[in-house]
Amino acid sequence: MNLTRHPLALALCGLMLLGGCSLVPPIAPHPALDHAARSATLTRRLTFIPNDAEADTQTLIAVLRLAPDELRVVLTTPYGQRLTTLVRDASGSRFEQGDAPRRDALPFPPDWLATRLEWSLWPRAALEDAFADSEWTLDEDRQRRLITYRGEPVARIAPPPAQRDMNGAATVVLEDFQGDYRLRIAPLDSSTDHEASR
Repeated sequence: MNLTRHPLALALCGLMLLGGCSLVPPIAPHPALDHAARSATLTRRLTFIPNDAEADTQTLIAVLRLAPDELRVVLTTPYGQRLTTLVRDASGSRFEQGDAPRRDALPFPPDWLATRLEWSLWPRAALEDAFADSEWTLDEDRQRRLITYRGEPVARIAPPPAQRDMNGAATVVLEDFQGDYRLRIAPLDSSTDHEASR
């Protein structure tokens, strides 16, 4: 298949390459689903920015649904075509088929993507509970949240959830030291977010 003729497949491949190139540490323990800060549906622009200046930046739209029993993330192109849906619930993490045909398995596991979103969205106490009795740690101050594995930095998130505005209008940047990229999570249009307290 010639990827240059299939821009949707090219965008998904870019996401997969940026996210899954280097999964050195094992997948971190997941926080409890019902420990998210609040139930919400959020629409965000995800911009994957590789540290390699020659690599292309990729932008996707994500509709994230946080509920006490499920994390569901629909990933679309900027034009609205659904590429895949990440689901994490009591059965684990998995990808569901999108509108664009997917011939091969994604090169990174759904658990990997779910953890990056959890690190960005869940409150400190929920992650500390999840990391208890593991080699994963969380260090947080007013400027940033740092996730480490065996003392080695894995990701830095700024600003941490406790310092974001309650309307969810803050832009968040996750630096992934293993994947060698930055992920910018920005509101698409705050008027389209539908947030509800539990």
